[in-house]
Amino acid sequence: MAAVTWTDGGAREDAVATGVRGPIVATALLFAANGAVFGAIVPRLPDLKDALDLGPAAFGLAMACYPAGALVGGLLTPALMRRRSDGAVAVAAMIAASAIVALVGFSPALAVFAGLLLLFGLCDAITDVSMNAHGIRVQSRHGRSLINRFHAVWSLGAALGAAGGSVAAGVGTPVVLQMIAAGVASTVAALAAFPLRLGPPGAEHGSGRGARPRTPARATGRTLLLLAALGLMACCAAIVEDFAQTWSALYLREVAAAGAGLAGLGFIAVQGMQLVGRLTGDRLVEGVGAAHVGRMGGACVVAGSGAALVASFALDGPVLVAALLVGSALAGWGIATIIPGAMVAADSVPGLAPGTGLAVLNWVIRLGFLASPPVVGLIAEHAGMRWTVAPLIVGGVLIALMAGPLLGRADRAPVDRARPAGH
Repeated sequence: MAAVTWTDGGAREDAVATGVRGPIVATALLFAANGAVFGAIVPRLPDLKDALDLGPAAFGLAMACYPAGALVGGLLTPALMRRRSDGAVAVAAMIAASAIVALVGFSPALAVFAGLLLLFGLCDAITDVSMNAHGIRVQSRHGRSLINRFHAVWSLGAALGAAGGSVAAGVGTPVVLQMIAAGVASTVAALAAFPLRLGPPGAEHGSGRGARPRTPARATGRTLLLLAALGLMACCAAIVEDFAQTWSALYLREVAAAGAGLAGLGFIAVQGMQLVGRLTGDRLVEGVGAAHVGRMGGACVVAGSGAALVASFALDGPVLVAALLVGSALAGWGIATIIPGAMVAADSVPGLAPGTGLAVLNWVIRLGFLASPPVVGLIAEHAGMRWTVAPLIVGGVLIALMAGPLLGRADRAPVDRARPAGH
């Protein structure tokens, strides 16, 4: 039998695409499971609050345990990935998170509920960092941008999980049963991903495929400054997400006098266009580069949020509602590729162990999620609800200014395009 040679570029691309198909599926399963289990619990939080007879202060204290656990989990992840591969860590953490969610419905007291949320936040952050690290390695091996599509799968999983939770709540399904079902489904997805994942990075380096060699070095001040800048830019996108989740319904009701049936459309507009932006984002990034897409995204956030602010003074009635929804959709599209792009750039920072840049970025983003609600609340209290979109406008300006020098790192991140020289 004649030896197989790789003189034909198309044949080699087909072989690499075939070899990476399993890891792509594994990554998509992890992102979908992580989004679904997160989305499933959100609609049942009022039921859990009522079942434990918690007041607003006690409930808020318990909910604060989730981001607290996530901050710890983000810091632990690099050490875990040095002992085991990112894919194995992601699967194990996803299974643990699924088990915790299944137990949440059994919480007999506030302390147990808060403790489970703390553990869920810890496991969720470990899953987040490690599955993104795995996804970036898969993207590097594939030679084409995939990270935005992976995040689109997360958004789709979260939407489906939230829809399932809403339906379950609407028909009176006990929280315990729904949480067990969500946990089992996510566990099955994670277990299915395990045999399809990439092996440890060292094995790939030895094979010469998909390699992204790192030279260990101590983090310099410039490295830390770069990660802080990437974190700030990602936080600017996170503010838009948090506003949609926390404030958009209130904004529509108080500023536009929208009815309860319309108040949720702001969140849907942001999430829907974010999903569209992530599904199409990889092609845009490949075509014009992450930096240019980021600048366009920042401009869209400024335009959408600015339009909402101006409309809140100039319009009223259904026209105002329509203007606010269009502005929300534009801002949602604008941030779609910012956090995935920042993750690729953070993972390409030289001199850091694999996953360290991602862990630091994840930690800073979660700090942003912690800080955003009280800042917006202070603006609403002292300046009025109309002005709560002001941080979004500032964030959009910062994204547009920072995307060029920062997301340009994602454009330069090493990939194995599996093509002979000259193609």
